[in-house]
Amino acid sequence: MKDLINELGEKVKNKELSWFQAAQIYNSRTGEGLSSEAIRKRYKRVSEMPYTAPCDTTSEFETQFNDGTIEAQKIIEYNKEILGDKRKLLKFLGYEPSQWEFVYLTTSLWQQHTKEQTTKQLYAVKYKVKPIIKELELGEALQEAIDVFKKEIKPYKRIQNKQNEELDPNKLLELTGIELHLGKMAWVGDTGQSYDKNIAQDRFYYILDKVIEQQQIEKCNTCLLCIGNDFFNSDTINATTTKGTPQTNDLRWKKMFNLGLEMYVKMINTLLENFNHIDIRLQSGNHDMMSSFYLYIALSCFYKDNPKIEFSTNYKEVQCYEWGKCAIFYSHGEGNLKRLIKSIPAEFYKEWGSSIYRELHLGHLHKEVVVDDESGMITRRVGSPTGTDQWHYEERYIGATQKYQTFVWNKELGLESIKYINFEPTSELKLVRKDKRWKK
Repeated sequence: MKDLINELGEKVKNKELSWFQAAQIYNSRTGEGLSSEAIRKRYKRVSEMPYTAPCDTTSEFETQFNDGTIEAQKIIEYNKEILGDKRKLLKFLGYEPSQWEFVYLTTSLWQQHTKEQTTKQLYAVKYKVKPIIKELELGEALQEAIDVFKKEIKPYKRIQNKQNEELDPNKLLELTGIELHLGKMAWVGDTGQSYDKNIAQDRFYYILDKVIEQQQIEKCNTCLLCIGNDFFNSDTINATTTKGTPQTNDLRWKKMFNLGLEMYVKMINTLLENFNHIDIRLQSGNHDMMSSFYLYIALSCFYKDNPKIEFSTNYKEVQCYEWGKCAIFYSHGEGNLKRLIKSIPAEFYKEWGSSIYRELHLGHLHKEVVVDDESGMITRRVGSPTGTDQWHYEERYIGATQKYQTFVWNKELGLESIKYINFEPTSELKLVRKDKRWKK
C-alpha cells in the first residue's frame, strides 16, 4: 500500500488531486475507510522514510538517511589505483570528493565466473559517506542566505481585482448557509448512521467541489454566500445551543470554531478563483447564533482588503438580497412560519415593490419543503447535509434526504436552476467495513 499512498500523495502535491479525492481512490482500491486527513498523514510518513534495498555480499544496495548520509555496497572491477586512493574511489562511485567524505570503507575481493569460462576479479565495496559541511565566512554565509531567500521566498502580491470576461454579469449563484452542524456526534448503534467532524468536513469539501463543477458550466459573475444557518452544532462552552439545549459533540468549543474558520477560509479562497465578485451575508441559526456571528466577523476582518468580496453590516435574522428583478429573502426559519411569510412585504416593502421574482429560503427542519401560498413569493425550506443524531432519531425526525441545494438566478428571468447535492448516510454496513466514508 506504500506505493499507492506515495503515488496519490505525489498527485496531490502536483495539484492533480485533492486529499478528499485521493482518499476516495485509495478506499475504492483497498476496501478501507480512511479519511482525507489519514491519507495525508500516511503520505507524510511514507515520504520521510529512507529508501532501503535488499543486500547481501554479492549484490548492490544503497540506503539514504534523513541526515544526508548514504550507506551502500557496489560491485566494481579490480583497479589497484582506484582502491588505493579514497578521493579517486569517491569519484568512481559517483560522489564529488569536495562535497563528500567516507565514514567507513571496507572492500572484499571475490571472483565471478563468466559464460566464456573466464574469471572476473571483482571487489565488493561497502561504505558509508556523509556530506562535507563547510564553515562559511560571514560574507559567504550572508550570500548563501540571500540566495536561499531569492529562491524560496516569493514577494507578497496584492490581490488584483482582475475580472474574468467570460463570466455572465446577469447570473448569480446563491449558496445558502450550509447547515452542517459541525461538532455533532452520532453513533450508528444509536441512530442507524454515524456522523462526526471527519464526515462533516468530507461533506463540506465535497459541496465545494460540486459548486466549482457547477460554476464551470453556469459561469455566474457573482456568488452570494451565506454564513451560519446552524453551521456549528453548539454555541456555548458547555456544548449547548444558544438557548441552552445540551448537544452531543466530538469537538471542544475552541477547536470547533477554529476548524470552522479554517474550512470557510479554504472555501472562500477557492470561490475567489472562480467568481468576479462574492457577496457574503449572515444567516443566523438557533444552534449557533453567537458563534456564527463571530465566524462572520472573523472572516470579514480576514478579507477586509480584498476588493472582490463584500460583507454586509446588516445582522438581522431576516434579510433580503436584491438581484435585478429578483428578491431573495432568507432566514433560519425556526419561528412562526405563517407570521414570517406575512411580515415580509411589510418589512421589505421597497424590495417587494421593485421585484417580480421572490423567494424565501429557510433551513431548520433538515428537509426540503416548498410552500406557495399565492402571496407572490415562494417559500423553500432547503435540506441539510448533516447526519441524524440521537434526539432527532428518538423524536422520529428521520427519513429526509441529507443534501444541499444551490440556486442560479438571472437578473431578468428569475430563478433558472436548482442543483441538488445528495449524501448517503454512513450506515452500519459501512461501519463494519472499517467505517468507510461516503463515496462519490
